[in-house]
Amino acid sequence: MVKAFVNVLVLMSAVLVSMNAHAGIESPKQVSDNLWVMGTPSDAQLSEFANNGGEVVINLLSQKEMTDSNEAAVVTKNGMAYYHVPVNGADGVTLANARMVDRILLKNSDKNVLVHCASSNRVGALMALRAGWLDGMSVDDAIAVGKEHGMTSLEAKVKGMLSQ
Repeated sequence: MVKAFVNVLVLMSAVLVSMNAHAGIESPKQVSDNLWVMGTPSDAQLSEFANNGGEVVINLLSQKEMTDSNEAAVVTKNGMAYYHVPVNGADGVTLANARMVDRILLKNSDKNVLVHCASSNRVGALMALRAGWLDGMSVDDAIAVGKEHGMTSLEAKVKGMLSQ
């Protein structure tokens, strides 16, 4: 079911890309059995995720980015759990936020989870910190995890943080 959701969203993302939408992961990218990452989902994408077995949404957008957003209402209306961990750009890429995401993921390890920010760059950065600091991976392996989850421009910052 969730795979059908991904196929629909791939088609939707092609339209968005052709309309010069922001760079990043435009449609849900499955990174493990029950974890998807992406840039900001549309209301339709959130509803489709729920209709295809999605159970949890973790939003990493900052408060400023959430102006005029009705995401929480859309997520809960569709019967999913909603978590908001505001990550204010590069300054929000912290151990505290990595721990918060880790706790939410562990609490929901048996559920289908979508984690997003604007492009998935912050998602990947926090996942790299989680892999390095909390799971004990080497810096290189943690950076690879971050890239798999969408990290791009935050790589140097994260590598520096993991190397300290």
